[in-house]
Amino acid sequence: MKRLIWKIVLAASLLLMVIAATNIALLIREYQKGINTYANLEKYATVTQDSVKAAQEIKDTADSGNTEEAVEEVIEGPQIAVDLDIDYDALTKINGDFVGWIYYAPLELSYPIVRGIDNDYYTHYTFENVRNSSGAIFMDFLNKPDFSHFNTIIYGHNMRIGTMFGSLKKLLNDPSIIKEDPYIYIFTKEKVMMYEICAAYITNDSSHTYDLTQTAEEQADYVKYIRNAAAYYWNDPMIEESLNEDTRLITLSTCHGLHSNNRTVIHGVLVASKDR
Repeated sequence: MKRLIWKIVLAASLLLMVIAATNIALLIREYQKGINTYANLEKYATVTQDSVKAAQEIKDTADSGNTEEAVEEVIEGPQIAVDLDIDYDALTKINGDFVGWIYYAPLELSYPIVRGIDNDYYTHYTFENVRNSSGAIFMDFLNKPDFSHFNTIIYGHNMRIGTMFGSLKKLLNDPSIIKEDPYIYIFTKEKVMMYEICAAYITNDSSHTYDLTQTAEEQADYVKYIRNAAAYYWNDPMIEESLNEDTRLITLSTCHGLHSNNRTVIHGVLVASKDR
């Protein structure tokens, strides 16, 4: 009888091990499909050689401690130093919800952005409309697709392997990354927009972070809210002192922890833009 029980326990243990191994294999396969999907899309958005040269010049200036050039930048304001050669027609043909491309060099974050009919679909489907746990990087469906709202919210999954918005947590753990390069770029067919990261923090999914403000008073209150929430990074940006009708923000949001209502949030303020 004891031998029979031992055999049953052994068989059950082996079965559980097989099930666990199968689930892990399926998860890895799922992740790899997502990686391959977005790797294939990179050919539609490449950094131009002029951008590489400009970025190196900026780094060299910073490393040299050239105060004269640094003063000139403060006076003139930040200059757009990155450009991507993007095949908008090809990307729009793949997905008609395509609205732009997000790029942040320090995290090697480079993805197409979509805007759906709700905030659920693209948590389950890739840019190519294939069901996958990676989902897509997507704009809040209540935002205008041209990024003209006071605050444009962009969502992405916190993938364990660091893809999608999985790398944003690095900015919480090491704010020096932001100080070395604070500029997030958004590319649309009409414009290039450069946002300076101004805040980083953890919040919950029902916080004021996700309010879409309308009036000037609401916008001022929102900026104060960001300042108070920014436990990990606050750049004391110009948005408080010079908040006006032309001020534009982006909010990057991703899950913080497994099966949690908490969110990692990164805010950027528009500091430069140019027509394409």
